[in-house]
Amino acid sequence: MESFNPRHNGIFKASIPVRRWRCTPRLLSFPLLCFLLMFPVTAQTTELQPAAVAAALQTNFGSTVEAATAFKPFYVTGDFNGDAAQDVAVVVRIKEGRSALPKGVRLLNPFQLEKTIVFPANPATENKLALVIIHSWKTPQPASKYLLIGESPILILQYERAISNQSADRNKLMGSISRRGRRPRGVMFPRGAKGDVITLGTEVGGGSLLYWNGRTYVWEDVAED
Repeated sequence: MESFNPRHNGIFKASIPVRRWRCTPRLLSFPLLCFLLMFPVTAQTTELQPAAVAAALQTNFGSTVEAATAFKPFYVTGDFNGDAAQDVAVVVRIKEGRSALPKGVRLLNPFQLEKTIVFPANPATENKLALVIIHSWKTPQPASKYLLIGESPILILQYERAISNQSADRNKLMGSISRRGRRPRGVMFPRGAKGDVITLGTEVGGGSLLYWNGRTYVWEDVAED
């Protein structure tokens, strides 16, 4: 399966609607710096090949999504649900409609209070980015599969950044914090987290945390706490 890298797919002219969180790159530089200081990127990607991640997406999601490989990293691994098996979280672009999703994929919107799922009406032109999480992704039959989609100020879910000519717009926007490993000074581990925590940079300053609470994925914007 070909992964999504808009820098090589000739789609720089795509028209993207402006979201209410959008800021100019100059304004985003300070919040991004705060995120990197608060949550140093500890993404576990060095031991994996991007091709293996793309293959896992193909196996579990078919042609519905493709990896957004313009981001570095575009995926992180960890034991997100605390079952001692490795999981993977991948930034993806949605390519097909909701009806094309394979059976067993659970849709979540942890980013908004109303939790409403709004799938792209025309994926080919909307260029909607989302987050795929696969529990026990290395096994023939993963424990569970999720597609997290919704409006948010999360930087790595902004299509404008995926097609940016500035590498700083696409680099080090996600990472992870180990439940059992060393943590950045001053960072409180979420009490409800059952496993490792995914860190995601945001526009509003600082960063945000995404974690499994035993039933579903919860998103916390640290800047709002």
